[in-house]
Amino acid sequence: MDETTDHPSLQSYLEEARALWDDEDLPPDADQLRELAESIDMDHAASEAADRRAAELSEEAQQAVDNGEQERACSMLRDAVLLSPVRLQPHYLLANIYAERWSDSDRHLERDLAMELAERAQDIDPEHVPTRNLIEKLGHVPQDGLPWKKAAMIVIVIVAISGSMQLCHRYLVAPEVDQDEIDEVRETLEEHGEPPR
Repeated sequence: MDETTDHPSLQSYLEEARALWDDEDLPPDADQLRELAESIDMDHAASEAADRRAAELSEEAQQAVDNGEQERACSMLRDAVLLSPVRLQPHYLLANIYAERWSDSDRHLERDLAMELAERAQDIDPEHVPTRNLIEKLGHVPQDGLPWKKAAMIVIVIVAISGSMQLCHRYLVAPEVDQDEIDEVRETLEEHGEPPR
């Protein structure tokens, strides 16, 4: 049963929340969703219905994921996240879907979505180990630019070149010599002759 049809304010809320997500490329945060709910005068009954619908959608999405229907699950989980920004399951499941998409396509938007949703899931339950593992997996790759291994190699090469340049400078540049020292050596040579070779 879809409770959004029983609560017109809930349907209106969901449509506006979807539009917010589409406009910003990232899901609206809990404060934005609360403000939206207040702006359309969502009552307590509609709020409770939203949470129940989020739970139902999360369960249906899990079944869809288990059946390999990622697209269908993604659509349901997006709504579940919007309907209840305090539920762990839809955030975590959707973060996983975006993480898989990112690993298949290397598109940064998918990674950003996965990281955003995983961080929200961690805020909801800091002890949830699968979420921590997902964040760690996503966090080891920079969002833009060079992969970290290449960046590290470049730094090593720059440091090595810098060190060798200092070494060259040390051995190729003659130290300054005082004119008095040159005169003293010359006098010694004239007086005692050149040393035997």
